[in-house]
Amino acid sequence: MTMEVLVTGGDTELGRAVAEGFRDAGHNVVISGARRDELEIAAKELEITSVVCDPTDPVSMAEARTQFPHHLDTIVNVPAPRYQAGDPRTFSLAEQVAAWHNAVDAAVLAPVLTLQTIGDHLRSGGAIISVVPETPRGGTADSAIKAALADWTQGQAEHWGTRGITVNVVATGRGTDSTYDGLTTPSPSVAAEIARMALFLTTSSARHITGQTLHVSSGAPAHFG
Repeated sequence: MTMEVLVTGGDTELGRAVAEGFRDAGHNVVISGARRDELEIAAKELEITSVVCDPTDPVSMAEARTQFPHHLDTIVNVPAPRYQAGDPRTFSLAEQVAAWHNAVDAAVLAPVLTLQTIGDHLRSGGAIISVVPETPRGGTADSAIKAALADWTQGQAEHWGTRGITVNVVATGRGTDSTYDGLTTPSPSVAAEIARMALFLTTSSARHITGQTLHVSSGAPAHFG
């Protein structure tokens, strides 16, 4: 069955990869993002629709609300960080604040505002998926934010479950040993694994999975559908 899918962070390489995965599977895809130029290039090359908005800005989301599809089956939240963090051990106070604000806004605030803005566009039986694209180092802002996102997702799963909508996180895990029996050569990219897992979570085979944080770690590729 053809689904109506929204992928946020479509102005990032990962967002584009996820959108491409759903498009290639035969679904109708819309991407959104704050960086107009990158978003429009991705939409043109993938031949899909785009919505320019900042998912961390409530005013921007409210203004863009009517541009989103009125009926959605899946929302994939891909973070679009704007702050290039360095070594936290060398941060000034201002840099520490910027790093934490960026991590919270991109990974947690954006999904929260997206669901509050267009959550009622989701059909019953749909799926909400949030992405953690990199393996965070322990003790960092990204590590703490991943934990916060996982906890928020568990709570949301109970709420959205009343409509049969699943809510999960797809996160990058630690890479596996290259000698692992079953790995292909070369290993699939992280983006490809995330796209594949997100797609799987929308299938009937995954209806029992909700409130979870699922890791992809360069394992043997699996094919669903």
